[in-house]
Amino acid sequence: MSALILIASGDETHRSGEPPSADPAARRTPGTAKVLVVEDEWFISMEIETTLEDAGYTVVGVAVNADEAVRMAEMYRPDLVLMDIRLQGGSDGIAAATEIGRRFGPRCLFVSAHSDPDTKERGQVANPLGWLPKPFSAHQLVLAVEAALRGRR
Repeated sequence: MSALILIASGDETHRSGEPPSADPAARRTPGTAKVLVVEDEWFISMEIETTLEDAGYTVVGVAVNADEAVRMAEMYRPDLVLMDIRLQGGSDGIAAATEIGRRFGPRCLFVSAHSDPDTKERGQVANPLGWLPKPFSAHQLVLAVEAALRGRR
């Protein structure tokens, strides 16, 4: 299964299937990274969302497939994308991360159980900021996000 998280600032979370309630720019808090989560496993997405919010990040959305991730990236213009490799639907996380980076600029941190050499080589097309293998602890997630955000500067 796959996940994409985009880091974004704001004070409201958008879940797949729910319309956003306000302009994302109006919700932006200076100095915070914007986060959007794309994860097709509900429990994992909730854990990621809670962990990031507890660490001071604002998760502005949760998507479950590549198309939804691209739409939300366009809408929220995240600072960072956390991406699992396998997503619901036809496209995978590598394709979604590549398109999001090409169209909107943010690079990804892959969060995946699929971190074998062949997958990592295939994922290099997305120019990722790193890989966080599943399973991971809350502490490992926060450290990986912090490192990715430093790496994009």
